[in-house]
Amino acid sequence: MLRPIPVLALIGLAAFVETTAWSQESSCLRRTLPLTLENSQGFPLDGLSKADVETKFPAAGTVKVLSIVPDKRPHRIVILVDASGSMATKWGEVLAPALGLAETVLPNAEMALLIFKDKVDEQISFSQGQDVVAERLRRIRSMTRATGQTASGRTALFDSLLIGLQLLETPTSADTLYLISDGADNGSHARLRDVAERLSARGVRLFASLIVGQYGNRSPTPEEEGGPLDISDLVRKTGGKINTPFGQGIPTKPEEAQRLSQAMQRFYAAMVQNYRLEVELPATLDKPTSWELRFSKEGRSRWKNARVNYPTQLAACSR
Repeated sequence: MLRPIPVLALIGLAAFVETTAWSQESSCLRRTLPLTLENSQGFPLDGLSKADVETKFPAAGTVKVLSIVPDKRPHRIVILVDASGSMATKWGEVLAPALGLAETVLPNAEMALLIFKDKVDEQISFSQGQDVVAERLRRIRSMTRATGQTASGRTALFDSLLIGLQLLETPTSADTLYLISDGADNGSHARLRDVAERLSARGVRLFASLIVGQYGNRSPTPEEEGGPLDISDLVRKTGGKINTPFGQGIPTKPEEAQRLSQAMQRFYAAMVQNYRLEVELPATLDKPTSWELRFSKEGRSRWKNARVNYPTQLAACSR
């Protein structure tokens, strides 16, 4: 286990990096964004072109789509596991999707791991490799079964997301943060808005598996009630995806387990099977701005029952 990371120092560094270098792959007017195209079952689709889409922008002018190409770059994924007290009654469900990803061989992908409570308790870097991530999660699962050890403490979720962003060092739109949590935060210095703006500025997507319910003999806190909505909003703004693996309970039949496994494999695949979208803005943005990317008439005819997923918030050019 590594020494806990000083949260305030890293948050300050993140702010400094953002103001001195807005993006590693984009300029203020030209943006590189992640985009996925999938059918109604969640399977990725190939062959999307810029003629298939059109944009809607609230300001004067339009967002020009310059290109849409398959993203063949290496994809880096930071797995963030919430080990705080609100996870104590569902610790096994938290570990399952994290370990599922770590044991999945995705093309052209690297993985790192952060386990957090009120601070980051443990970190495995990209240089240590995916096998080390998977083995550590297996050991934690075994220890939990043997000793009954579970999660505990307060939750610095937003701070930990910013630390995950720092772990990427030079983040791009090929990178992803994967959060397994109930979405509740009661210990961060950073705010939801801070995280949204910094992820948007870097083009990094947030994927999340929400582990909700199972409060034992207590009522949910306000953070637990509002957390899923906050995380859903953050996922939408960054162009990621969200699911609730055990929303229908833990599978008890083989066919239920098989359906869940297949759904999770599609969810994991979306982290690396995406398009690289290049756009040009009509003017500089002085604040984060929502926009819309949708199928054109030609695209609606060609891609019936399909959907595009993209970052709905464009970052401001500067603060």
